[in-house]
Amino acid sequence: MKTWLLLAFVCTAAFTALGVEPQSRVKGDAIYLYCSASTQDTREGIERFEDAENDNDPLFAHRPISFEMKSKQKNIYILFFHCSFNPAELSKTRPVDPAKDQMEIVTGSRTMLRFINTFNPITLENKLASFKTKEESWAWVDSLKATGKQIYLIDWSDPVNGSGGTELRLIQVAPTTINRPLF
Repeated sequence: MKTWLLLAFVCTAAFTALGVEPQSRVKGDAIYLYCSASTQDTREGIERFEDAENDNDPLFAHRPISFEMKSKQKNIYILFFHCSFNPAELSKTRPVDPAKDQMEIVTGSRTMLRFINTFNPITLENKLASFKTKEESWAWVDSLKATGKQIYLIDWSDPVNGSGGTELRLIQVAPTTINRPLF
């Protein structure tokens, strides 16, 4: 028993001294999305938007990111949103719900792709092209919400992901807005 404790202590000390950190783990009970978002205004496709001015806003731990799936031709609009609030600042105005108010950006080894690919990720461009009507898109978003699962998006136009390097960045998102009338 003493040998095992000593071995565990030595390994922990060695990894700490070498600066080795545990890898971020992707989740098997999540939904994974792929896209190659454009940063320019687009009428058809996926658009990524970030406002650098939010970097100075104490309400956010880091700037919000939105991904808009849109087709003017089919009248489809779906917004996937990433937002991570600063809990100390948010608690000044309302109670903090960590499950909804603190989304994560996971950066890990590109080898995570093997695991993620076993869950058949959805490519947003293909999904958008598959919709025949806006009602189909609404039903799809409703089905995503009904799962209660976390949703992670891999944007291949992100410099980390598109570089072909050793790292991969996943952005936790939630479908928040669709163009379905409220009445």
